[in-house]
Order: sequence, then structure tokens, then C-alpha cells
Amino acid sequence: MNNRGQFSIIAALLVAVILIATVMMTYSTIRNSPIQNQPQVLSAVDETNLAIKQILGFTVGYYGSVLKVTGNSSYAKTLALQYLHSGLVNIGSMHPEWGASFNVNDSALYTCWFTNSSYSMGDLAVNYSLTGLGIYGITYDASCKLMVQVENSTATNQTQLIVTRDDGEPLINLGKQNFRFYRYAYADSTWELINPSSEPVAYANGTYEIDIPSGVDPYSYVLQVEDQRGIIVVASSFSRYTCTLTWNSTLYATTDATIVLELLQNGTMRWLGQDLQLTTQAKPIPPIPAKAIHVNQTANDIDGEVPFQIEDWASNYRIPLGLTNNASVFSSRTMLVFQVNSKVSKVTIWWNGSDAAVQTPLAYTNIYFSDTISNRTLNNGRQTLQFSATGFVLTSKMGSMTSTARLMRINNEEDNTDPELAYVIYNGVIRDIVLGEAEWSGGAGTCPNVYSNIVITLPANVTYYTYQLRLMFVESQKPRTITDLCPIKITTSLSSLQTENGISSGLPIVQNGTGTFYNSSSIWQHHWSQFISGTKGAGIMFTDVANQRLYTFDQIAGTKVGALEVSSTTKAIELLPVANGTVNFTYALDVTWNGAVVTFDGTTPIYVEQGGNKGLWITVERPPTIAVNAEA
Repeated sequence: MNNRGQFSIIAALLVAVILIATVMMTYSTIRNSPIQNQPQVLSAVDETNLAIKQILGFTVGYYGSVLKVTGNSSYAKTLALQYLHSGLVNIGSMHPEWGASFNVNDSALYTCWFTNSSYSMGDLAVNYSLTGLGIYGITYDASCKLMVQVENSTATNQTQLIVTRDDGEPLINLGKQNFRFYRYAYADSTWELINPSSEPVAYANGTYEIDIPSGVDPYSYVLQVEDQRGIIVVASSFSRYTCTLTWNSTLYATTDATIVLELLQNGTMRWLGQDLQLTTQAKPIPPIPAKAIHVNQTANDIDGEVPFQIEDWASNYRIPLGLTNNASVFSSRTMLVFQVNSKVSKVTIWWNGSDAAVQTPLAYTNIYFSDTISNRTLNNGRQTLQFSATGFVLTSKMGSMTSTARLMRINNEEDNTDPELAYVIYNGVIRDIVLGEAEWSGGAGTCPNVYSNIVITLPANVTYYTYQLRLMFVESQKPRTITDLCPIKITTSLSSLQTENGISSGLPIVQNGTGTFYNSSSIWQHHWSQFISGTKGAGIMFTDVANQRLYTFDQIAGTKVGALEVSSTTKAIELLPVANGTVNFTYALDVTWNGAVVTFDGTTPIYVEQGGNKGLWITVERPPTIAVNAEA
């Protein structure tokens, strides 16, 4: 679609290391093989055949090593087959007097990983001649395979595997150094490979009983098995995650509310910048190729695959980079995004472990968006979002209703420059993403050394867009004084206002008209505010986390300065972390506000006064809880 990721330099370096190590091991093995020193035992043909099969084994191992790093099977096969041909040339140099020449008739490399029945294998058909010995037209077919079957174990912290090689022959001579479990390091969001602490118990049929290392989930684990040929298999006790969603059925029964879930590598699920409550242990996403992923949903007891998109992000998921290359590995920079509503009771994330898997069209087919980037316009099928050419201003139109948002005002100064927008994803599957930076001509008054980062997303087929507004205050030698800070201001043609002013029995306490809503000793919940007239209106809503960040500067100022301010006179809703008073500091501070701007015309408003339990407000006040389980 656009802006797909590329292979990293780190991956290329790892591939180079793999190649050097593999070549050294291969040539050393072939050259120093004790069989080679006993020509009286094996004929020249036997010795050549053995060398060919050894080369094939090392080729399968090299293919798997590159595939594990890059996730790109085409790239891995290209390198592996180059390596295979160089290996055949090397065979000829072992006995130059034999005059060996080789012609590869057919070759194939396969893997099926990340399942409880995983394998790596290769087939090779070679025609060769040993002209120095008067031997011509020998045809030799070779095959190499390593298979790992994960069995059910009765012991809590132990796994049971059956490991076989070519023709189903049990492999019984592996030690703990041949088994490496994947353990997720939450501190730096990486997978690390660790050996079991004790030697496995091996049986004659290829069965191994292995203690699961500390820190590895005994109910959902991934491990790598490597044999003496260097062939690796990455097997797992599961091949899908099932996410069971629990909604407040009373509140959601009459509300058409869709939320966008972001699934991160560490298993976190987010909505509007806030982690959703998991009632089970988080389940990190294995380092599987992006092309292998599928998403199923059960809605109204009907199960089926649904659209999703996989995105690349940087800076701890704060800077969007674009859609993920389908031939890359899911990592700590990757995010799986899909939509759910209250009719969805279950979501299944599953993967096809075959290296021949083809990415589902549901991951890249646009069925909602009709964007016109030349006019700075996005359209998600229900609303149009227009970006200004000067300043950071967004106008949303839904039916005949229009709302305008102005972003990042500091000390009464707004950005009046070209926002230099980056349309990171447009005509997307689940959402469009626009990245920008607000600037202040000559600086923001008495607030030096501050930088902004703005991420706007427009989800498919909904009546809202989302914002991620970040200010980075770097350490300053100059005094920094803030008397006014407004990340977002929303205006409309309407003047009738409703604002949440606390919660009672789980429902909003609503105040009508103008008001400034601070964090008081008894009330701090001000999650939304809306203009409304009949069936039309617009407003803002945000979660608990964003609500608490509204009061970021209260402690610095030593008084209550953060507020949600609404005015029937100016027809404005303003998010004001500094609404009044003065904030002074020179140290570094990084703060982000997340939320959504809703525009409605005959569709669901943020709050419906009749009954009080209807409206989009429940998505930020009462999002679903989720239980995640791994299944084979």
C-alpha cells in the first residue's frame, strides 16, 4: 500500500554472521570428515553423495537461520541456494583429480514453524560427473529433515518432545545445548534464547523430557531445536491466541460503538493510549512473520476472518512508520490493529507456520477509505477529515455537521506555519495515520526548548478520529514559564454544551452549559464534553489515563491548573493542562495526551440524556475486559 518497512541493518549483519559461521563449519566438516580419509571403505561416488547430502543439511540450516532473523522466505532461499552452489564447487576442489562437475536439476527448501508439529527440510536432485575417473551422468537425490512434535506433558514445568530426522528416524543424541527456549524480556521488549538448566531425559524413540526454564510460561512456550547439521526448528506448544471479551451488556445493549484495539508485541492491548484490563497473564506475540498472521472474530455466535492491519512504530510506539512489510518478523516495533464492537465475544489471533504462507488480502485491502492526499483530505466512508495548509487545524464533517480542532497552543500562540504533514498510512485497511509537528514562530513565548509530535488516526467507518498529542520539554538553561497550554481546542456552530462532572453509580453526572472542570478533592472524572442540538453535535472524549494527564502540571504549579474548559459563548471545548496560574520549570518532561474527537449527525452522540446510559462515552468509561489464552 505505502511506506512498508525495509530490512534493518542489524538483520543484514546477523545474516552475514550466520553465513560466515555456516561456511566455516560446512567446509571444515567436509574437509576433515574421517570418511574422506578412508577411500578403501567408500567409493568415489559414495563419498561424493555423502558430501552432497552434508551440503544439503547445512543449506537447510542456513536457510532456517536467515529466515528466523528476517522472516523473508524468498530472501532466505536466495542466500541459501547461493550457499548450496558454492558448497558443490567446494566439493569439487576436495579432489581436483576427479574432475567433478555438478548440475542441480531441482532443489527445494521448506519450513513449518511455530506450531506443535514443526519441521525444517530440504530436497535436492543433482546430476554430476567425475570425468577424471571416467564416471558420467550420475543422478543423486538427497533429502534432509528435522521434525519436532510437542507432546502433552503431565508435569507442570516440563515439556515432552519427539524429535526425528530423515525418514522419521529418531534423533536421540541431543543435549541441553541443542534446546533453547524463547523467554520474553519485558524490560527491553526482546525475545532471548535460553538453554534448560539440566540435561534432558532422552528415549530410544526420539522422545525428550525437558525442564522448562524459569521465566518461560509452561502453558504457552516456544523453543528452538538444533541438530548437529545446524538444521533448526522453531516449535511451540500453541498456534493461536484466543481473546475473550467481556462487555457491560447493560450499557452496550443500545449503543453502536466501535473501538480500535492495538495489540503490541508484549501482549498489551490498548484503546486511546490506555491499556485494557487483562484478566489473564499477558501473552507476548512470538517472532512470527507478519505474512503468517490472521484474525478471526466471533460476533453474534458467527465466526469469520476480519480485516486488520500490521503497523511499524518507533520510539516506544509513539512515532508511526507505516504498514509492516509482510516479509518481516513481528517485533517490539510492530502493532496489530483491528476493530471490535459489543457484538464481538471472541477474537482469535492465529498464524500459518509454513514459510510458503501468503498474506491474507484482509491485511491490505481497502474497502472504506477514499483519501485525496493532494487536497489534504481523508474520508473513512462516514466522515471527511480536512487538514489545513497553514497551522495545525483539522476540520471534520459528518453529514451536515462540522467541527474544527486547533492543536498545540502554548502561551496563547498557535502554529501558523506549514504543518509539513506525513501521511504515514492512507487508504488503509483499519485506519489512516497522519504524523506532524506543531511549530511556533520565534518560539512559544516564554516557553523555550519544547518540541511537539502529533499523531492523528482516522479509523474506518466510524464517526470519530483519534489524537496523540505529545510535548517534549528538554532541559533548559533559560527560564520556562507557561501561563496557557491547550493541546486541543474544538469549536462548532452550536452552543448547547454537556460535560461529565464526575460519576455516580457508574453513570456520568452531567453539567449543562459553560464551565471549568478542575481536579477537585471529590471529583476528577471529566472524560468527555459535547456540543449537541437534536441529533447533531460534536465533542471530545478520553480515558482515565488521559484524564489524569490533564493534571500533569498541578504538582509543578502547587495548585490546580489543569482543567477541561467549555464555553457556550465562544462555542469551544478546550483541553487545558494549564488553564490558569503559572507553571515554571527548567527540567526535561515528556507528556502525551490521547483521546478522540467525535462528530455526529443522526448517529450515536457521546452522551444521550434520555436514560443516561447510552452513547459513545461508555467506550472510554467502560471498555471491555479481556482474557487471553494460548491454544494449539
